Amino acid sequence: MTALLCAASSAGADAPRDIATNLRLWLDGMDVNATDTTSNGGGTNPAGGAQVSSWKDKSANGYTAGDAASYGANTRTYPTYSANTGVSFNGTSDVLEIAGNIFGTNSVTASEVLLVASTRSIASLPVLFGGGPKGYSPSNRYMLSLPWNDGNIYWDQGNTTGGRVTVNWAGTSPVLGRMYLYGLRSGTGGGAIIRDGATLGSTTTTATYSPAANHYFEIGSGENDYRRHHDGVVGEMLIYTRVLKVAERNILQSYLAAKHGNPGGAGAASKYASSAGFNYFVGGIGQESDGSVTVGTSAGLTITNGTYLGNGRYLLAGVSSLAPATGTVAADAPAGSGARSQRIWYLQQSGTSTGNVTLAFNLAQLGITASTGSTMALGYRSGTTGTFTSLATTSYSGSGTVSFTATSPQTGYYVLGTPGAPSPNIVTTLSSAVTSDSVNSSNFKAIPGARIRINVVVINSGTGSADNNATSVVIPVPANSRLYLGDLGGTGSGPVQFTQGTTPSGLSYSFGGLANTTDSLDFSNDAGTTSTYTPVTTPNLTDPAITAFRIKPSGTFGTGTAPNNPSFSLGYDVIVQ
Repeated sequence: MTALLCAASSAGADAPRDIATNLRLWLDGMDVNATDTTSNGGGTNPAGGAQVSSWKDKSANGYTAGDAASYGANTRTYPTYSANTGVSFNGTSDVLEIAGNIFGTNSVTASEVLLVASTRSIASLPVLFGGGPKGYSPSNRYMLSLPWNDGNIYWDQGNTTGGRVTVNWAGTSPVLGRMYLYGLRSGTGGGAIIRDGATLGSTTTTATYSPAANHYFEIGSGENDYRRHHDGVVGEMLIYTRVLKVAERNILQSYLAAKHGNPGGAGAASKYASSAGFNYFVGGIGQESDGSVTVGTSAGLTITNGTYLGNGRYLLAGVSSLAPATGTVAADAPAGSGARSQRIWYLQQSGTSTGNVTLAFNLAQLGITASTGSTMALGYRSGTTGTFTSLATTSYSGSGTVSFTATSPQTGYYVLGTPGAPSPNIVTTLSSAVTSDSVNSSNFKAIPGARIRINVVVINSGTGSADNNATSVVIPVPANSRLYLGDLGGTGSGPVQFTQGTTPSGLSYSFGGLANTTDSLDFSNDAGTTSTYTPVTTPNLTDPAITAFRIKPSGTFGTGTAPNNPSFSLGYDVIVQ
């Protein structure tokens, strides 16, 4: 593994946001209000059993499926929310409608629909979604019945002749009430209906749907005769106005199958499966003979192909919750890291694991802050427990993103190792010099009566500060000496000189007198256990009872990076006894 830094990662968070070209509609039954824009658990839904009067589109088009106003005075009702599953339609009157249509004025010559849905009963003439004019002319419509009351699935793009794909719903022994992953496509080469990755039926013909201003798009019903309603739940729906590349389709189907816990998965199309519940925000890269997806995202992680991809190769990632954890935790952190991201990704590779990819972590999406120059690590473990191994380290540049080049990435669990929560690291150094004695005029000696100047330098070399007004330095008075209590500076300056370092500390020092209890200097007569002693000076301005003193400047000790760490120094004198 080698490490590098790159520009901020893409704003995506999962496969639909990565594969967004020609995405016309995205309805997410686990985020009905379309409020998850950051992949950090912002999705919101009605309460279980509550009416769904508005289902927001998560594509860039921003449609809203709401009241079926085209029904006029005819009876219609809102569907209800099936918690953690999707939007439930009752088969008799539930419907949502997007005013106009979802395709603008452009003719639809090719499209692909990916859909997670259940059918509870084969109702009378049910339609799961439909687009077209009132009455839904057989010669110009966009519609799906899942199934019709004759037991057939009908998928129409354009018309019911060349644009229709028909297949018996019971062809692979489906179960009523179970969620299935459906794929519908129509375009060059014909159309197809797919369920759980298996093609149920196909055709070599196709047709064009021509939307107009008086057309409607309805979900849970269709044909505008007010009686063709679907009985079942819609978990998620993606509609594209193009036929997807195979790798795109496989990645999207893997995303949907994992997220909705589809028992049948995506069949041979599935390129991702987690037995540990890492089923959400799935995205990644892959390649087949007709094209590739070279950049994929998963909840703050961006995977970018380097030399990894080849036909049949995939690398997908997912997290364990729709509200993935943010911040850091110390548990299981890689060696050399004080902490790791709380968010863990499961990465699964398919095909030969050779070549390299870039794994980029977006700190803002992970809820992590870091100082420029901090050492970050790529952590890996093969199972769900145990300490993560550090695969690579890098120095954070301050760009908002930390990236690593991973060679031959393995299936397993990945985290971002960090220095840990910012914390102070207060370091003191002491120096001394004899400034006078009672015998010599130079080359002074530490003999009785000599005066020694001691200087203590205090540096914060950590990534964080002590709490406000919490910095204190307790200094013992050396044996066989006494603290000089006279002014070291001007009158009233006191026995300690406080000096800011080249990079100021941000702290403030005050002296109000030897007996003052609210300034920055206290004295102790019990070796620093307490600091409440009031000095009694002798004629030579000392007090033999003083065994230690405490400096407690006010404010917050600043932070920085070497060689510019903030500091201050304390100068004081002692008299040798």
